[in-house]
Amino acid sequence: MTADVLARSARAASGLTQSELAVRSGIAGSSLSLIENGKRDPTVSTLEVLLRATRHTVVTVPTLRSDAARIAGEIGAAIARSEHDLAFRRFLQLSDNLVSERGSTRVGLVLTEPTSTGSIGWDAAIAALCEYRLNADHLPVPDWVTEQLGRPDEPWAPRTSDYDIPADPRRVPSEFLRRGILIEAETLSSV
Repeated sequence: MTADVLARSARAASGLTQSELAVRSGIAGSSLSLIENGKRDPTVSTLEVLLRATRHTVVTVPTLRSDAARIAGEIGAAIARSEHDLAFRRFLQLSDNLVSERGSTRVGLVLTEPTSTGSIGWDAAIAALCEYRLNADHLPVPDWVTEQLGRPDEPWAPRTSDYDIPADPRRVPSEFLRRGILIEAETLSSV
């Protein structure tokens, strides 16, 4: 995970504005903005100060795979550019990343709460995917995942192509269905 994603996610999860974090951490708001926007790489000690001010800490995970927070950021960027197929491919990459790891490393890939993608549907789909993959091996599920409820009364499915076929709710995992996300389990299988 990059410093900008880590700083932005920790601040968002703590409910602080950039101004509040600047006051709490003693780091200038302008510097914080540059860090969160990926225009300045902080030193490790600066990053630790920012994280402590949000009641977070740095944890290393023995993997080269992108975590949920980073991929959620990429999905958000793809959505902003109306690249729905890319957003869906990144979502499937997260699924593959989680399947490829085991135990605490899999849990480590979902520890940091992602910032919003800008889409309630995508945010709920990411949480559902994380819960689905963690439940598969009876692993602990972070609070941010279970707190992301989506809109169960307004079913949503990601746009994957111009020829989308509606999902069969009987084939949708319960983690997705209870959030109103219509993605079949077979869709999450790597090819």
